[in-house]
Amino acid sequence: MVVFVSGAVLMGLEMTGSRILAIHFGSSIYVWGAIIGVFLAALSIGYYSGGMLADRRPSFYPLNALLLIAGGWLMLIPFYANPVCRLLLRFNPGERLGPLLATLILFGGPSVLLGMVSPYAVRLAAQTVERIGNVSGSLYALSTFGSIAGTLLTAFWLVPALGVRALLEILGLCLLVLPLIVVPWSRKKARVAAAVVLFASMLMVLSYIRAVPAQGVVYEGDSAYHYIRVVDDKQRNTRFLQFNNYIESAIDLNSPYDTRASYTNSFHLARIFKPALKNILIIGGGGGIGARKFVNDDPNVVVDLVEIDQRVVDLGLKYFHLEPSDRLHIHVEDGRRFVRRSQTKYDLVVLDAFTIGGQIPFHLTTREFFNEINQTLSPDGVVLANINGTMRGRRSRSMRAEYKTLATVFRNVYLFPYLHETERRQSGVFDQDRPRSLILIAVNGGERCTKESILATATQLEQSGVAHTPTFLEDAKQFFEARVPTDDVPLLTDDYAPVDTMVF
Repeated sequence: MVVFVSGAVLMGLEMTGSRILAIHFGSSIYVWGAIIGVFLAALSIGYYSGGMLADRRPSFYPLNALLLIAGGWLMLIPFYANPVCRLLLRFNPGERLGPLLATLILFGGPSVLLGMVSPYAVRLAAQTVERIGNVSGSLYALSTFGSIAGTLLTAFWLVPALGVRALLEILGLCLLVLPLIVVPWSRKKARVAAAVVLFASMLMVLSYIRAVPAQGVVYEGDSAYHYIRVVDDKQRNTRFLQFNNYIESAIDLNSPYDTRASYTNSFHLARIFKPALKNILIIGGGGGIGARKFVNDDPNVVVDLVEIDQRVVDLGLKYFHLEPSDRLHIHVEDGRRFVRRSQTKYDLVVLDAFTIGGQIPFHLTTREFFNEINQTLSPDGVVLANINGTMRGRRSRSMRAEYKTLATVFRNVYLFPYLHETERRQSGVFDQDRPRSLILIAVNGGERCTKESILATATQLEQSGVAHTPTFLEDAKQFFEARVPTDDVPLLTDDYAPVDTMVF
């Protein structure tokens, strides 16, 4: 029982730890490399230390003490995890060293203690040298089965159902209660049990006090993909959808629930290249604002909205006035899988899907995926991709790599930087080093448009009432006519697409 539960808790901690780090460091390959590396190193130290301690003190009491200390440690992690991560980010250790240090500080200690359990259990269970191979094999098999159970239970059910704080409390309680089950009853056990109950109760009360939603928080919880909050800012009269610390969608609190500042307004730039839109595919739901606006503004439009996270769809329906209809179809599915099975020919495909922290899922950035999209387009269809980044420097690499990749599939690719509201008030002057939404539009047919022809078409569309967004003409004016340098960025393919290592 001890080795099974400790193995399950260890892997539950690893899966839960990824959610804690994702809020601050994203979910890149560096984050997962740090988690796996630190946990394996902690297990190695734990195996060695547990074996030495077991030989010196072969007793059940030190083993149960390890479980009690590890359990208490897990219950303390929610109180210092976020401050530690914020402190590390303040010193800017980099995308590699940052998550490595955070994993080591937050999870290294309890992982070492849990790693000590199995060799200690082998020493106590092996009565004779002749049976030590059988005993060690059986116990390590039980520990591994526990790890499998902990991984699947945490990833498939507990994380989507519970918050990180509650999950860490449950993992800690499992370890705190375990010695009280396996040790025979005695006065000493009664005193330990009383101390454990007092300690756990105190931490859970404090955790509940800390867990009371902040003012304006309408919803807070975890899904299989994100830590999600819905926040009402009464001062700005705006409701925000947040994935971790990043704002994904925003609407006005009053009808018609639009916002002038929404980057989704720039989706309508596609009309410059195809004014008459009918079938539209949007990959990435968020609050569903872009899809809702297309349907509300144009009675001829039919939108397929594809969102991989059921919880995000539910929140869009409940808090962001997203309403399915015969012209707005909602699909809970991976975007690439949907494209592969779709039989519809689309006039416009919008790529607006992000993982934790604003990174694009790598399989939605590759040349092979754009070829698949190209097969679903009408003859003069348009692809529009929203990317987070800057116009130049290291943070522009993801945009420039996407630009380069699109250009291998489509004849012409156009770049439109989206202005922040403060920049709009400064007559369109913007800092090329400031992160923003960068809109890439790819088309197959015709000669390449000039800035003059783009502005002329945009002006005509606005005057004729085809373009409905309040910033349409201003967004069109931001067309970046200069050459986008792509020599120093990779072509993104299914075989090689390192977008999660690119700073944006």
